[in-house]
Formats: sequence, C-alpha cells, structure tokens
Amino acid sequence: MRSTDLGSDQYVRGEVYFTYFEQSRLEHLRRLGIVPGFPPPADAPNYFSIVETTARYREGVYFGDALRVLTRTAAVSNRTFTLAFEIRRVADDALVTEGRSVQVWLDAERRPAPIPDEFRTRLEAGVTAES
Repeated sequence: MRSTDLGSDQYVRGEVYFTYFEQSRLEHLRRLGIVPGFPPPADAPNYFSIVETTARYREGVYFGDALRVLTRTAAVSNRTFTLAFEIRRVADDALVTEGRSVQVWLDAERRPAPIPDEFRTRLEAGVTAES
C-alpha cells in the first residue's frame, strides 16, 4: 500500500514534528555534553531556553512510516546557538520536514548571558556545514 492510499485521518499532524525536533535536540546536546543524562539530576541548572523554532513541511508522512531525525549545530553566537533539523523517511530517504531552533543561554537569574567557554567550545565543535 502506498502512503497516498491511506485516508487523510492517518497522516502525521504538523505539531508532532516539533516533538521529534525536541527529542533529537536533547539527544544532540547530550552527545555534546551540554545537557546531563536523562533523567537530569534534580539540581541541574536550566542552561538555555528556546526562543524560536520553525518547521517547513516538504512531504506528507503517514502512520507507519519510519522516520530518521538528523540534528546539527548550525551556528553559535555570543548568547545564542542555532540547531538545524531534517526529518527523512527511511524507505526512500525523502526529506519530509526541515526546521531550526534558536536557543538563548541563561544565567542563574534566567537572563540572557554569554555562553560559557566550555559549552561554547562543545557547541562550536558540533557546527557542520549544510549539505
């Protein structure tokens, strides 16, 4: 059965992609050592906050489609860093959704602050060029 044969009530709704982005974002930042393991310790500080997230839908996805979510660090500035996402359908490697999120670093009072050197180095090491 082709995905176009399925009824419209079996498609993946748009807001679900932001959940995929969030899960992939946390895994990417965990690999870089920016966020602690899961679940985080009770005393773990909130290092950053998301200030913007966007998605561009390219193709429909339907119930049962296997997806692969790719996350990369796209840019690092003094107080913010940007992550880029791609969601691809495994069966044909089609790009179905792409997105970005911008995070701002926070100090102990939850105000925007410069990214500490230790974390800046880790984020910058994760910056990759767009394909």
